[in-house]
Amino acid sequence: MSEQVYEIDSIVEFYKDNQHRLVQFQASVETFFSKHPKLTEKPFPIIHSIKTRLKDPDHLKDKIERKTRDGVQISKDNLFGKITDLIGIRVLHLYQDQFPIIHTEILKYIEQGDWTFVEEPKAMTWDPESKQMYDDLKITTEVRPTFYTSVHYLIKPNNNNPNPICCARIGQNRKKNSR
Repeated sequence: MSEQVYEIDSIVEFYKDNQHRLVQFQASVETFFSKHPKLTEKPFPIIHSIKTRLKDPDHLKDKIERKTRDGVQISKDNLFGKITDLIGIRVLHLYQDQFPIIHTEILKYIEQGDWTFVEEPKAMTWDPESKQMYDDLKITTEVRPTFYTSVHYLIKPNNNNPNPICCARIGQNRKKNSR
């Protein structure tokens, strides 16, 4: 076994040994979206559905191999900072006018010091109307040809520890118009 393969396997083992840390943060982010009163209030909750996942160790190995080929150095010390999708959460809402409420509540959590952005939010959309809304909210927007719209938030706990990063994708369930 080559030294590089051994190092990658060692990083994947480190990831497996530390998944409990990721599960804790994953649960707190999921709880924010599933229990927040402004996002889940009956009879018309804003959040339609939530799905979460931890990166599969085999997929992590593949990703580290790709990044290494591209010249990115991944180690146990920088794993949580260099691989930003170890924790993934997908939050769906039904109507475009619901997104600003979700965005506002995320910003409040950031302002209150619970989370911090690793990068500023970034929207991807095909729709000019959605692009205008994101521009109005001061979210960097990239227009793509696919019929897919979402905003990506890279967040982590607000402390100085080498924390895992969660990639939260907020997307609309393909119904563009308001209620």
